[in-house]
Amino acid sequence: MFLPKLTRTPLLGFASCLLSLGLLGCSEDLVGSSGDEDAEVGDEAGEVTGDEGDELGDGETGEELPVPGESFPAAGISITTVEANQGSAVLIGEAGEWVSGGARLGALIRDRDTLIRVHYDIDEAWVPREIDARLLVEFSDGTSKTWVQRRMVAAPSTANSLGGTFSFGLVGEAGHVSPGARFKVELHEISEGAGAGASAGVWQTPPEPELLGVQPEPMELKIVFVPFHHLYGSIDRLADTSDANMKIITDLLFERNALTEIIWEVHEPMLWDKEMNNLGSVLGPTTALRDNELALPNVYYHALFPVPGGGVNGVAGIASVAGDGKGDGNLRVSATALGSSVRGAAHTVTHEVGHNAGMAHVYCPFGAAASPDLSYPYQNGVIGQWGFGVISHQLYSPTNTYDYMSYCGPTWVSTWSWAKSFQRVRTLTSWDYEGAARLDFELGPVGYQEQHLLIGSIVTGDDEEFWWTSHGTLPSGADPYGDEYAHHVELRRDGQLVAALPSVVRYTNDYSTAWLISELPPEYARLEGVDAIVRVDDQAEEHLVSRSAVQLSAR
Repeated sequence: MFLPKLTRTPLLGFASCLLSLGLLGCSEDLVGSSGDEDAEVGDEAGEVTGDEGDELGDGETGEELPVPGESFPAAGISITTVEANQGSAVLIGEAGEWVSGGARLGALIRDRDTLIRVHYDIDEAWVPREIDARLLVEFSDGTSKTWVQRRMVAAPSTANSLGGTFSFGLVGEAGHVSPGARFKVELHEISEGAGAGASAGVWQTPPEPELLGVQPEPMELKIVFVPFHHLYGSIDRLADTSDANMKIITDLLFERNALTEIIWEVHEPMLWDKEMNNLGSVLGPTTALRDNELALPNVYYHALFPVPGGGVNGVAGIASVAGDGKGDGNLRVSATALGSSVRGAAHTVTHEVGHNAGMAHVYCPFGAAASPDLSYPYQNGVIGQWGFGVISHQLYSPTNTYDYMSYCGPTWVSTWSWAKSFQRVRTLTSWDYEGAARLDFELGPVGYQEQHLLIGSIVTGDDEEFWWTSHGTLPSGADPYGDEYAHHVELRRDGQLVAALPSVVRYTNDYSTAWLISELPPEYARLEGVDAIVRVDDQAEEHLVSRSAVQLSAR
């Protein structure tokens, strides 16, 4: 069922991009909008400039400078903050001191490319001159590595370009970002006496090497993309899942989530031989497919439906908001309308998978999104801290870029979404490593006991229903006997009630589609002896569902 393709943050271009900004094929547009969102970052972000001090090496080959044998602590200049950025800025040093894990805004992921930026200020009497910055990393095996960048310093650092700070690239696949690693940053004069007469500044942060703070857990996202073939009347369209398109989609999904790797595949196309009026209509068939293929609870399925304009009646994407339990596997399904703008679709995929990972909308002033999360910490939905794309090498302004769970643009990942992504990815990945790492495609992860389920997908206002039998458990924390759920399902034979099934109700992110999920007694796992199903809603109104309309699980 699951033949994975592995995409990992590429080394190629990351370290070399930071070693010679723009000289080795890196994008010069290091501050700007993402994807198809053409809005400018804004005047506050400023222009990207190419200072003489942009080069971290000799500017021609991108090689690192040798570590000098002598040390001359820089004077008249002070390190203000040291930032580690794998997607969203995390301060690891401030005012000369180490920032401990508990005081940080986010986690650092092992084996993921990491930008280290050193921000600084200068004295009023500063004399412009070259300064060496040194980044020392000590690894848990007793080895160490030192990076050196020399740049002309004529003014305080500016955060809106990589050339405005001292910047270093730690390469995940080279082992630079590993648990137990310790770091220290120092600023040095390039010759003795160069800073004579200047006051002592904060030339090192922290005073002694301290933990970089890399998390030890594996961080993986497993996802199956399901392209649809729309064949109806004069319509004959197939979602374009070419390698180029999938790279755009998976790169953005990787950059915006706390991951070491994505394991993904493109499924064989599914046929859709009727009108398409509501994108939520594909969620039921996609979920049934997921069950038939014995997908484990931590595998996402994402439908790609071909629509030239990139939307179905104004809807570009749709998803269920899943909890963090193994019983929520059936809810880890979403869909995107794939049109001519693949970059726009990539943004939608990331947003909808965010819903599948339990994230609600983020409020912003220019786009009304249903049920925004009131705990979002930054006003008007901006990301609040500098963002950085570990593949695109772009910086994103904290004040002019919006969280990707909002409806405003341009978008990037905030520290809030990064932290939520980290928690969800860590939980789901852990299921593959429980006990003795036992996995069984019939039983699932350790402790996972499947039940037989009956699920109905009801598109509101459209009288469209899709019913199927599946396997799994009720969503995490759901109590079908509680007061929260007034719906139930009745199984009937010859007009007589044979079983009454309490139902749990779940809605898609836009409330356009409701799911009723009920546990089936083992004797009715395949609806034997049942000729009618009656859905009873919260107004006690009955809705008849033909037994023949229910798609039985192929398992």
